[in-house]
Amino acid sequence: MLQRFSTRRIVAFFLIDWLGALVALRVAAYLRLELGSLPESLAAIARALGISIGWARTLFAGGGMLPPQVYGLVALIWPFSLLAFGLYDGHRNETLGVELRNAFMAVCVGMLMLAGALFFSYRETSRLMLLMFFLLDVALVVGARGALWVYRRTPWGRRPAWRRAVLVIGAGPVGQRVVEQLRKYGGASIDLVGYVDDDRRKQGHAVDGLPVLGPVSQVAALVEARQVSDAVVALPLRAHERLLETCQVLQRLSVSVHVVPDLFALSFPGARLDGFGGIPVMYLGRPGLGVWQELSRRVFDLTAATVLVVLLSPLLLLTAILVRLESPGPAIYRQERVGVNGRLFTMLKFRSMRVDADPDVHKAYVRHLIVDKVSPSQVSDVGNEGLKLKNDARVTRVGRVIRKLSIDELPQLFNVLRGEMSLVGPRPHLPYEVELYEEWQRRRLTALPGITGWWQVKGRNRVAFDEMVRMDIWYIEHMSLWLDLKILLMTPWAAISGKGAA
Repeated sequence: MLQRFSTRRIVAFFLIDWLGALVALRVAAYLRLELGSLPESLAAIARALGISIGWARTLFAGGGMLPPQVYGLVALIWPFSLLAFGLYDGHRNETLGVELRNAFMAVCVGMLMLAGALFFSYRETSRLMLLMFFLLDVALVVGARGALWVYRRTPWGRRPAWRRAVLVIGAGPVGQRVVEQLRKYGGASIDLVGYVDDDRRKQGHAVDGLPVLGPVSQVAALVEARQVSDAVVALPLRAHERLLETCQVLQRLSVSVHVVPDLFALSFPGARLDGFGGIPVMYLGRPGLGVWQELSRRVFDLTAATVLVVLLSPLLLLTAILVRLESPGPAIYRQERVGVNGRLFTMLKFRSMRVDADPDVHKAYVRHLIVDKVSPSQVSDVGNEGLKLKNDARVTRVGRVIRKLSIDELPQLFNVLRGEMSLVGPRPHLPYEVELYEEWQRRRLTALPGITGWWQVKGRNRVAFDEMVRMDIWYIEHMSLWLDLKILLMTPWAAISGKGAA
């Protein structure tokens, strides 16, 4: 909790660590080259140690440049090594000592991986140059973090703009204990704003030097006014309902919420056990993915979607021609859908219905599914097999084929490129469908919608609506790059077999 890194810090250090490694490699290559210009006394010592002098100038002829492939190896290996040791995860770097140890180990493992790769590719690379590269990179990665630690303890580094505002909900014994530990372990990164508490005797006064700013009902206004980024909820168990309401308000305001004690009845995506100073905490997290997860997911989506558009362009063109030939109207159908956090966007599909299709038929069917909570067997009784209308007269002949194979969804690759969708995620629903949601069902809106997803490959239209939502929520709570790859690999068979995909 106390050492969670800001977005700015994560991005800055990743660029320093990654690009800095390439610069360190270039400097090491230059220094190795300059060994050929050593005074004779030092050159004699180098030769006595078995260090070749003239060989360096032969290898680096042309300005001390290594083969570009070596730089490419470092550019690929270093991010994996740095991430494997969690250098950008504040929970794994609670103290400066732990962070420096992880940084050192990350560079060591990166060097071992690089040495192994060079053994099978550029075996003639200077071992002395690799040693200098290792020392330079350790100095950079470790030194940058040490410098930040020193800087944050200077008056300029303690400016409010660089600190995280923390509000404590509850000024009772538990809340006071929380403040005591925050002051002890928070360091320069924590700015304690104050308490909120419903005890009128405490309001307007200070408890252990920290003001009680008002009742819990004013928490939303205080978050906005004080630019609070974190809140520690230390309400007693008897205030369980008030605790739930307060946590929901804070989550809607995108505040990182930490609950004391460990109330397992609370269920939010990303919840996990945490703690500091011996105090048990259940961290509810901030809605959505972490910074690095979002960045890596976006890079993956852009790369994969671009490749798929190129590879599938003949199929896209053929489908557009067939749609236009069968019935008048545009080949691409544009429809308003509800995206992440309820934001509306225009989703693209190949048109599978007649232009004059009546949407009221689908509205009535959706109400039957969501409001009446019909089971798959009940849906079959009314002439359907799941969550989709069967034998819909509005669908064209080409439309039936492309729907069965999910080809109609392929234009959404352009929605992925525009950042409105992801390759994997909950399907985006229509606004009139979302209006019928219960409160718990809205949790499926906390993730970027996808072309395919866990429900599409595991349940498709054979499950009731509530079960579909539960499967989407399960995916949101367990989303990872590996799960996305698994779903993407399952999607083609699910679409061809007709047992999955949307």
